[in-house]
Amino acid sequence: MFSTKAIATAYTLGLTLVAANAFAAPTITISTTTNSRDFPLDPQNALVVPLTKDSYTLNISGVEGDCSAPETQKVKFNRPLQLQCGAPTELPLKIRFTGDYSFAYDEQQHSLTFKREPKKSTKKEFKRPIPNVTCDAFSDSLDSDGLVTVNLGDSYPEGTVLTEAFSQQTVVVKDQAVQFKPAANSGNLALFEPAEKKKKPQNLDYRNANIYFVMVDRFNNADSSNDQSYGRRKDGKDEVGTFHGGDLKGVIEKLDYIQSLGTDAIWLSPIVEQVHGFVGGGDSGSFPFYAYHGYWTRDFTKIDENFGNDNDLQTLVQEAHKRGIKVLLDAVINHSGYSTLADLQFDGVNVQTQPNSLPTKWADWTPKSGENWHNYHKNIDYKSPNWSQWWGGDWVRSGLPGYTAPGSSDITMSLAGLPDFITESDKAVTPPQWLLNNPGTRVEKRDNYSVADYLIEWQIDWVKRFGIDGYRVDTVKHVEGDVWKRLKKEASSSLETWRKANDKSGQPFWMMGEVWGHTAYRSPYFDDGFDALINFDMQKKLDKGAACFSQMQSTYQDYANTIQEEADFNPVSYMSSHDTELFFSRFKSYDMQRNAANALLLSPGAIQVYYGDEVGRNTGPYADDFHQGTRSDMVWKRDNNQDTLLKHWQILGQFRQAHPAIGAGVHQEIKQNNGYAFSRTLGEDKVIVAYFGRDKS
Repeated sequence: MFSTKAIATAYTLGLTLVAANAFAAPTITISTTTNSRDFPLDPQNALVVPLTKDSYTLNISGVEGDCSAPETQKVKFNRPLQLQCGAPTELPLKIRFTGDYSFAYDEQQHSLTFKREPKKSTKKEFKRPIPNVTCDAFSDSLDSDGLVTVNLGDSYPEGTVLTEAFSQQTVVVKDQAVQFKPAANSGNLALFEPAEKKKKPQNLDYRNANIYFVMVDRFNNADSSNDQSYGRRKDGKDEVGTFHGGDLKGVIEKLDYIQSLGTDAIWLSPIVEQVHGFVGGGDSGSFPFYAYHGYWTRDFTKIDENFGNDNDLQTLVQEAHKRGIKVLLDAVINHSGYSTLADLQFDGVNVQTQPNSLPTKWADWTPKSGENWHNYHKNIDYKSPNWSQWWGGDWVRSGLPGYTAPGSSDITMSLAGLPDFITESDKAVTPPQWLLNNPGTRVEKRDNYSVADYLIEWQIDWVKRFGIDGYRVDTVKHVEGDVWKRLKKEASSSLETWRKANDKSGQPFWMMGEVWGHTAYRSPYFDDGFDALINFDMQKKLDKGAACFSQMQSTYQDYANTIQEEADFNPVSYMSSHDTELFFSRFKSYDMQRNAANALLLSPGAIQVYYGDEVGRNTGPYADDFHQGTRSDMVWKRDNNQDTLLKHWQILGQFRQAHPAIGAGVHQEIKQNNGYAFSRTLGEDKVIVAYFGRDKS
């Protein structure tokens, strides 16, 4: 999901943060309905965060001690808020004026005080100090010959020959242990597997899935002829919210690269036709914001020309399948895209305030002196009766004449001001005429179809035509569970029909849901047709896990236990995302990025890699909307640090892919004299992971 008013970054606006010795302190997560960021709290220095005018939720976790918070309390300036010990404290926060705000944490009183800060005139880059956590020292693991002894317990019989993945050393189990020399640049980690390789199961165990998330427009441009489709334009500046040219051909071109990462499935950002024009970007309208990300749909039944055509998608699916990679499309059912100038003119919906208020081609409008990109609204009459010619009041909620106004519940609210489909209605509707007339559309009138009926038909058409393996589903909690159940059932049936027609076989249709803020537990959303849910909790845990791998101990055990106890439970953990932040931007350290990869890719359950995580992709230009920076262009020209990180990632990813036990197996800790080790076992598949402590700094 994408908001035009995201949380601005505290990284570059004078963030006052922690002394290096204070990282046992809690964290605060500041989120809207569509994006979030988390920050460490330091008792010595207030956290200063720039916030735009919006409604937020504060979640303060990790407070230790003996304390309790009242059941209800409001966030007010200069008034201490009592925090809960041992459990998160969640508070609503409404910001009425864009500016800098501070959160002062009192460790003794277990309280948080909120203030408005004076506007700062200087900017400086911020990177987090590495968390100061207790960790074994690597040097304590070495003997006089520079060798490490790893206790294996009863994991393997005496005499078993093992291979270590990073160093490619072969060792023999003797007295329930092995000795070897750790590989340089491994993060002091070792991955042991039997030297006699067993044949990998033909079917993917999705609990071990390694999913590579590609934002198509920002990944790879293999066809420059379609870069400015539908009259879209560059802004000639930082190109924060414009289309950059990435396309399906660009993904096809890089499939061997994606395969080298141990990828099991590609999740593509939405590829359907997007609104043609722009809206104002950021709180101050500082840039033209186009739908390059794919979440502002115009027509759900055709591919956006910027991304390619049907032949490109068919080729991508075929070539991915040849490499054993599944293809997941991003399903958006909650909302459509905004009404942009370009679309209104293209569709003949005349809602101008004055006949001559716009240029001949409305898409060519630009701000005049003293205006910003939000000022295009001045040219539109939002009280015009002609809005009935747009989606219409039977289709979406909107603050327009003849439309039902958005509500306050998860189902009826309007996310980021986007038109909210009335998916709970059983009323028969007809698609708007502009959509029926849209060039190349597959939308047709159906008898007695409701809004949900059409939306489901439009989604499953991609499965019927291309044999798509699954969906990543957007904004799950904002659509009724029955709609998701129907989608899963009809998509599953459509995939089987396609396979019979094309003489193919494969696994059942798979659905992964985005329930904003959901963590790694088995919730009732799994009963609504979802095979997995995105785990928003892991990114926060990786700070300490990257500082010291053994900090993952309790998380790994909890995740693995739940996976074994709940047959249909599968969390999809990540380190970076388009709606939160890039992990590399937190510390700007290739060592921390490598160590975070170790912690993520060895996690129980499925994992998601955001394009460029594997090379330390950093944030790009973002004006006053930080989340645009998380969608920077993929790094194809790499330096030595990035090449080293990539090689490490490839070894780690391929090791995970070869061993379903990593994501799906029984987790058993093995006691060591120094460091941390565990086995993962699934049937005959067994591996040992050992960590020898961090380097002294």
